Amino acid sequence: MTQDCQTIIDFLGCDYELFENEPDGAKICIRHEELWEQGLREGFTPLLILVSDVLAEAMELSFEDADLEADAENAAALREDILQKAEAVDTDAFLSARLLEYTEMHEGDDITGEFEDQEPVNFLLSINAKNDIPEIILAKIPTANPWELPAWIPMGGFNDCPSPAEQVAVFRSWHERCGAVPDLVSYDVWEMELRGKEPVTDNAGAEALAKEQFAFCYDLVMQAFGQAFCGIRGLASRLKGSSTWYFWWD
Repeated sequence: MTQDCQTIIDFLGCDYELFENEPDGAKICIRHEELWEQGLREGFTPLLILVSDVLAEAMELSFEDADLEADAENAAALREDILQKAEAVDTDAFLSARLLEYTEMHEGDDITGEFEDQEPVNFLLSINAKNDIPEIILAKIPTANPWELPAWIPMGGFNDCPSPAEQVAVFRSWHERCGAVPDLVSYDVWEMELRGKEPVTDNAGAEALAKEQFAFCYDLVMQAFGQAFCGIRGLASRLKGSSTWYFWWD
């Protein structure tokens, strides 16, 4: 186990499983699914965490920014602070303000685009069949509320990436309306899966959801998926029928 991995595990302070140099991505995803079923019975939420020095540093900076010693008690205090701040976030106002900001930023440009024929995405993009990530933590986060997971892995607050409290608020809204659950996190990625509810399938619903996701993650439209620009309707086309959502910040 690397020191970066140990730092993240210490910050979490919960049960976990560790995949080290596991080449079979499907094996990791199957185990995650098994723990999801177990978590429903036992009151925890499984989360795949891609270990990196940047993510470990974010954990350490959380303590430094709050002028706290790095220990389990203070980690719990940081989580509680994030959850309290999330309660004060007006999710609709937050997303609407960001959508307006990005729209005005590109005034005169066509950021709407056109609908396209795209295959739905029903798997985690960060873990493929031939996994090449050296360390992946599968943490049993001790909460039955999956939208709280950003409080346990406080990435974000850089560039246009929302703060952990804002992430919690948005994830709660998407969970209640769409059944979205965070499955995976890295220092610059969240991936979510729809559970208990069907993916959007109509153009109007997909475009409305794409506008929310664009507001939440600007790079999703502007430079994700290996494209320089896909447009809001390009993203909407990808969301139609997709049971997994991907967010990435440069």
